[in-house]
Amino acid sequence: MRLSKALDYFGSIKALANALELNPSTVQAWKKSGLVPGKWEAVISELMRQSHPQKIKQKDISVDSIIAQHGSVKAVAQLLKVTPNTVYRWRDSGRIPSESIEKLVG
Repeated sequence: MRLSKALDYFGSIKALANALELNPSTVQAWKKSGLVPGKWEAVISELMRQSHPQKIKQKDISVDSIIAQHGSVKAVAQLLKVTPNTVYRWRDSGRIPSESIEKLVG
């Protein structure tokens, strides 16, 4: 399984690591090969089959709307405890990681 497929579903390395009850650095190490180790494929596939009704769809929230709602990139960064550069990268990529969206709406 491609790591990118799992990251698209879970939203971030940290979220995937939390779902697997692993240290994020372990999942980060998988980026070198771009593949999920075989022993974790079945577990991840099963987690991805389970429904997550509380999961927020990325397309429902735009980065620009969040910035506009909170007044500035700096305000969003402070709220989510990230750097302003991180918020700019999200704006450039067109998506906010799902765990950060959950902080905004939770």
